[in-house]
Amino acid sequence: MRVTAVGDCGVDRYLDLKADRPGGISLNFAVNARRLFPADAMVSVITALGSDPEADFVRAAIADLGIDACLADAVGATSIQYVDREPSGEKIFVNYEAGVLANYEVGAKERAIIAETDVLIAAVYAGILPFFSSVMATSSAGLRAVDFGALVHLDDPVGLVDDHAGQFDVGFFGLDNEQEDLANNLEAIALRHKRLFIITLGEHGSLAIGGDQRLWCPATTVDEVVDTTGAGDTFAAGFLSAYYDSKNVALSLRRGADAAAETVARVGAFDADMTPWA
Repeated sequence: MRVTAVGDCGVDRYLDLKADRPGGISLNFAVNARRLFPADAMVSVITALGSDPEADFVRAAIADLGIDACLADAVGATSIQYVDREPSGEKIFVNYEAGVLANYEVGAKERAIIAETDVLIAAVYAGILPFFSSVMATSSAGLRAVDFGALVHLDDPVGLVDDHAGQFDVGFFGLDNEQEDLANNLEAIALRHKRLFIITLGEHGSLAIGGDQRLWCPATTVDEVVDTTGAGDTFAAGFLSAYYDSKNVALSLRRGADAAAETVARVGAFDADMTPWA
């Protein structure tokens, strides 16, 4: 069984801690998928790294974490997400620099891996649209998922989802509880294309739409929220690890919620050493 995450593997730069750690949507997913999927599953990432010291940092972390990787080397900067945190542990998104990912598209080697993948998840956001489009244009026989995140900084977020809805099976979205109009628009797309959309709502739980009725799952309680960075990525890993075999949406929502609860109880989406700034 092969599980492949295609997208951002980079640096999470914590402003409050003045330290870097490996992160990015796809690496966050892959590390947790390696833990949550069956032990014999091969978990891979596909991404591009720059020619800077951050690339060496991320490459070493991927190797240490035991993740199979197809890494394209490009001249330029490795992606960096600048993160701060509220006293409550809620992540504050400060800035994102896509670096070499902004102009990267998958090639023959990457397409061969995608074609053999049983569970594929691709990330999409404003900074990497050509990369995402190249992934969606690559065929794979297995379960296909897309992490759309919060759908911010996009000219037409609903149109983006609608345009690609025929190219994946499960869509993940991280929204606020107050974004009911957006949830309704997404539900209309899911119903029209007969797709399953999962909306994570932080402490308000998660919602599955696209079926005969909405299915809600409460968030798993944690003693203390330390950092919500990567919670959605971990949720997706938990959900897909259950859904791939069972196709039981309620069970999969619970698996995702439990996995996300483990993530928010620590800094970052997985255990990793942090490197203080020089």
